[in-house]
Amino acid sequence: MTDNNNNAEDTKTLPEKLAARIEQFQHPAAGEDPIIATGDAALTSEHPVEVVEYFLNTHRSGWSAATFADYSYDLTRLLEYCEYADIEDISTISSRHIEEFRDWRKRDGNIVLATIHAQLSNIRVFIRWCERVEIIEEGLAEEIVLPDLEASDVVSHTRIEPETAARIRAYYDDLPYVPQEYAMFSLMWSVLIRLGGLRSLDLEHYHRDEGYIELEHRPEEGTPLKNGGSDVEGEGGEREINLPEWVCDVLNTYIDGTGDPNHPKRKGVTDEFGRQPLFTTSKGRVSKTTIRRQIYRITQPCRHGEDCPEDLNPDTCAARNEHNKLSRCPSNVSPHPIRRGGICYQLNQGVSKQTICERADVSRDVLNKHYDLRTKQEARKQRRQKLQEHLDGYREDNMKSESVTARISNRLSGANLRNVGLSTKSNESVAENRMVKGTVGFGAYLLFIVFDILLIGLHGGI
Repeated sequence: MTDNNNNAEDTKTLPEKLAARIEQFQHPAAGEDPIIATGDAALTSEHPVEVVEYFLNTHRSGWSAATFADYSYDLTRLLEYCEYADIEDISTISSRHIEEFRDWRKRDGNIVLATIHAQLSNIRVFIRWCERVEIIEEGLAEEIVLPDLEASDVVSHTRIEPETAARIRAYYDDLPYVPQEYAMFSLMWSVLIRLGGLRSLDLEHYHRDEGYIELEHRPEEGTPLKNGGSDVEGEGGEREINLPEWVCDVLNTYIDGTGDPNHPKRKGVTDEFGRQPLFTTSKGRVSKTTIRRQIYRITQPCRHGEDCPEDLNPDTCAARNEHNKLSRCPSNVSPHPIRRGGICYQLNQGVSKQTICERADVSRDVLNKHYDLRTKQEARKQRRQKLQEHLDGYREDNMKSESVTARISNRLSGANLRNVGLSTKSNESVAENRMVKGTVGFGAYLLFIVFDILLIGLHGGI
């Protein structure tokens, strides 16, 4: 594809693998008649790389950044398959290739059915466009069958468990320094921040004296927030989030360092807009890819003091030692399950849904569908705890309501539990009450017998 404009800015938004393919692709010599041309761009061959590049560039202005990223990643997978299947002309792709692509993707053990569904959906849009510009014969798009999805396929339940988060905290809190990945993890887990929000943070956005961070929507400088900005509280993604003290301690050490030059700390650099990012590399602000790798790294069990669940040798494990294979570890997670696990944990701890919606920047409907992963029993027990704080008459699940007879027996025996300040019963007090009730009952039984004997004697005397 030829383009008279500078595409450097476009290339920056592409996934690394796709950008590398485009850079390495040998475009046909200039002067050949284009297959199709739009504005300053022209498609001069039907090679998969050039067709994908042209498709993305011609749609870029009409798509949001998120949509552009989705198509970029999904079509990168298609190009990987084309290399695997030795397809060098997109016009030769057939329904058989699409079925092979589906099976090829399924062989990736980390992919879920919903992801395959989404990728095939975007590829079908791409194929339909290829048909419209007469690169591929009509009919192929209609032959692409999307997999049937159950509700459980659409909603991902992958999350980091509280026990795992606690182990990560315990391991890194014992270190004398704070690596960057632990500072990132701490914010994602504790204040439910998205990957994009994490990347948008500048040094000045952390108010250490008051213990909060602020998120600012600045798309013109490469740090947009998912739901944009707004001057109205509760609208848009811009917000101020309170931090727990332990996270403030983590951030302070990450920023200031320990004084030991061998210990890692924040690199004091600026980005291309003169801003001071909170999370940096030697070249400036961290990329989203770098954040993903950091989270993949810190959640590997072998990196926070645990044995490998797969019994692999950490010294030879490719998922641990090869930079681009961190995601292949079957026991680690990507950034989003950190946020999902943090939300579920805070729900179980009794934080109100309204508070979580405001902190995490999600609607109540989205929270209920995608993040509230509590079981019905967990939700019921948590509601009981909140009711106990505000209303009388709610006791622990293992306490049964006393019967009328038991309450009468307690009054007869003088066992007024409320007066002695007892709100719950230990096993010992339960046994004592049973003994009292038994004694009172037996005494009443004897009284009834004596009373009957007296009546019989009296009747006999008459």
